[in-house]
Amino acid sequence: MVKKIKRALFFIKTWGFHTFVMECIDRIADRYYEMYFNIETTGYITTEQLKSENLEWGGYGAVYYRYMINTLSKLQVDIPSSTLLDYGSGKGRALAYAASCNYKKIIGVENSKPLMEKARENIKKMKHRRTNDIVFEECDAQNYKIPSSVNIIYMYKPFHGLTLERVIDNIHLSFNESPRKIFIIFWNDDEFEKIISNHDWITQTHHSQPHLHHSHGIYETQF
Repeated sequence: MVKKIKRALFFIKTWGFHTFVMECIDRIADRYYEMYFNIETTGYITTEQLKSENLEWGGYGAVYYRYMINTLSKLQVDIPSSTLLDYGSGKGRALAYAASCNYKKIIGVENSKPLMEKARENIKKMKHRRTNDIVFEECDAQNYKIPSSVNIIYMYKPFHGLTLERVIDNIHLSFNESPRKIFIIFWNDDEFEKIISNHDWITQTHHSQPHLHHSHGIYETQF
């Protein structure tokens, strides 16, 4: 208990009382949604612990439900006819939430076999599921060919460097092969913004940083 109090006081001193309160609210909300969906997607796993062959993949950690839900709600799409692709789907938090919203199809691309197995387990046992067409792709994202049905791409800082550049190239290729409105959500989007700065086929339509490290951008293809 003493250690928890010390950590709380240190957090307040570093980030302020308001941020501390919001952090507490987010953690309580996370517990609620985990119980509501009957899944377990919490925790953090380092890149080293995941033993990924591609070191450009980041470690595992899920964004707070509240921010994920708020961001997805900003997309002007018809959910029952939409296909959502989650790069770095991890334990399946975004997949589970999307499955509760009645998306037509949901695709999770994950490089880690243990994380993919956990995601399968979570989706299998989850409550309040409305989407049945959920596909799990265990592969390196840069080698994944994006189906023409995908119109929403979700990325919670899954990878960086050359892998991110190649994924953006793959998105561009899919767009060229089948021109359509594609919404892309990228968390911690500074690197993403730099890569697409000279691209005229995609533009940022929204940027937000509620607090701490939760900055994100929403991008749309232009055609």
